[in-house]
Amino acid sequence: MPEPQTPSTPYHPSPRDMLMLDVPLEVHASPAGGRVAISVRRANWNENHYETQCFICDHGRGRVFPLTRFGSAAQVEWVDEETLAVLKSSSEDYAQIWLYEALLGEGWPVTDHKTGVDSFKPFAGGFLYLASDPKRSEKKARRDKFGRFVHFEQEDSASALYYTGLEETRSYLARLRAATEDEAKALIPPVVELSKLFEQPLKIANIIPSPRGEAVYLNCWRRDDLVYYRRGSVYCLQLDARAALAEHIQREQAHKQPAEKEPGKEQPAEADTPEKEDLSYLGRLTRLNLPTRAQVAAVSPDGSQLLIEYQGRDEKMYTRSDLWIIDTQAALAAADEAAFVAAMRNISAPLDQYVFKSLWVESGIYGLYEEGTEMRLARFHGDGQYTVLDLRLEDGQPVFPWYDFHISNAGWLGLVTVNASSFPEASLARPDDSGQVWRVQRLTNYGQALQDWSLGTVETIRWTSKDGTEIEGVLRKPPDFDPAKKYPLVFVVHGGPKDSSQACLLGGEDLRYYPSVQLANQGCLVLKPNYRGSTGRGQAFMELNVNNLGVGDLWDLESAIDHLVSLGWVDAERVGCMGWSQGGYISAFAGLHSKKFKAVSVGAGIADWYTYHISNDIPDFTTDYLSASPFRDRQEYIKTAPISGLAEASTPMLIQHGSDDRRVPLSNATELYRGLKEMGVPVELFIFPGMGHPITRPRENHAVMHQNLTWFSHYLFDTPLELVPQEG
Repeated sequence: MPEPQTPSTPYHPSPRDMLMLDVPLEVHASPAGGRVAISVRRANWNENHYETQCFICDHGRGRVFPLTRFGSAAQVEWVDEETLAVLKSSSEDYAQIWLYEALLGEGWPVTDHKTGVDSFKPFAGGFLYLASDPKRSEKKARRDKFGRFVHFEQEDSASALYYTGLEETRSYLARLRAATEDEAKALIPPVVELSKLFEQPLKIANIIPSPRGEAVYLNCWRRDDLVYYRRGSVYCLQLDARAALAEHIQREQAHKQPAEKEPGKEQPAEADTPEKEDLSYLGRLTRLNLPTRAQVAAVSPDGSQLLIEYQGRDEKMYTRSDLWIIDTQAALAAADEAAFVAAMRNISAPLDQYVFKSLWVESGIYGLYEEGTEMRLARFHGDGQYTVLDLRLEDGQPVFPWYDFHISNAGWLGLVTVNASSFPEASLARPDDSGQVWRVQRLTNYGQALQDWSLGTVETIRWTSKDGTEIEGVLRKPPDFDPAKKYPLVFVVHGGPKDSSQACLLGGEDLRYYPSVQLANQGCLVLKPNYRGSTGRGQAFMELNVNNLGVGDLWDLESAIDHLVSLGWVDAERVGCMGWSQGGYISAFAGLHSKKFKAVSVGAGIADWYTYHISNDIPDFTTDYLSASPFRDRQEYIKTAPISGLAEASTPMLIQHGSDDRRVPLSNATELYRGLKEMGVPVELFIFPGMGHPITRPRENHAVMHQNLTWFSHYLFDTPLELVPQEG
């Protein structure tokens, strides 16, 4: 007689287990939808970096195979149904454009740019790409005379726009293979710099090609520094790219082969001032009279209209951008900003949400936004009306996008889908016969790796804050949750503040920063609050923290504690808080201005708004959210600063910070550390060398998660505090 089966013991994953999970990031359907390119992030623990590998799914045959086998793929673009272009780099080489034809073999490099390629787009039988101009990047003449220095926020950008043709590149490489060393030196690479048309250097932030191949729109800043991000300018470059490249090659060949001297004829002397080169062959560059806070987001498939992202009300960081449409000819003809704005029409205002990404294809305009604790996709009809896409698996289960989407001209929607009970999976969707529901086909099964893992359960909860505002959050309960039992509570607070936490089984912070799952498995409730100022609740909610930073956020957290205590679920004596960036700031504010927290963890958080304002790379943040410059009025800066509560502080604080962080400079961490040390409050500071604002290496992410797990395990469960494991 067979023995009865007993259920296997669920596996409790470690922080390292979370870091080693393969995670799909982007899904791009081929033009006709027959193939799908899937970008998957992997941790290379041995070399201590993350890699993105590209896979191809032939969904008709149910087949998935790796396309890239070395390096990391930062961007993929379909050239045609059987050809994929990939921006790929390795630890030894800068990123270049690689072409995979017939989706076989290792591909071949189309570019060989000295400083690497930043981004690219297929265009007119070749590629437009953004890269740094090597000569302007090196600043060799200045360095040879004066050494190295940086003129703070005044350095000209080295950003440049190039075009290379595929046919011309193939021909060049064939001739290069057959050439002698001297013959090779005489060959002209088939690359032309189009940004020579600018009268002065500009930072080209991104490029939006017209699908017809007759024009490209350039969204620019005055310089590279982020202080210029909302003082933009937009240009339209109308060109025949192939003709421009041919003329460039011809001119370069003529320059390398000067005319022979005719016998008895005197050569003209060189002019003291070189004649200005005629660059008209590159095309016609026109500056569009958009407001400085607007940019081109997309071009209609027929090139006749432009999609504009524009903050119509004002340029404050907490004001959403809407999507607007304007006829291309009207955009080119608008004599000034007022005329340009008058010719636009707003197509997304009724949504009242910030649209993170938009695409314009044959079937319409699609946009990605947040609604509550879920991402949504909508199709905008051009008249202010919109339809929200109802995404459902074959079994009817609803899913939502995970931070990105792509849609082909044939209407195939590629995206990573999630919900509260499933791991992110690469997916493909098409509307059903009714046109009302988009049927989602999952192409991958990465969640199989978690089949026996104990992860707890995830749900959205709501509560009322101190001022009567309804707040939402995503609550993770322990696997064996008992509503009659009281649990410790830990907050994981998102950054931004223009961001939100999603009701998905595992979010990005669970995979790289915070041990939500591990704490839940110890018997802890983990709450991710979408505090005031978060996205997903409309414009009015996004500005509830203006002149109320920290203060209003703390209302939202403390009222969540009171709500969960009233349900009988939480032990009010065991509450912690952790977060990164703005989440780190809120954690610091909570630890220094409230007695409700047993311990906090501050990741890359602000200590003092004045310290932050004078040293960060986006000083407009403080003047927008606090409505004043600290050099003129520090009242709000003091009221909303964590450090202003130092005199009464008693909450133990763990601080984690990157050494090279420019968004929230390290001085914020050291200020907190020195202040708490002075007041005798338990504090630990960990600095991560070479890291900027995010932590971007697996082993360092492991340290962040381990330190947080150890910290809160100690203060909430009385385990030994061993933040730094002993060697040997």
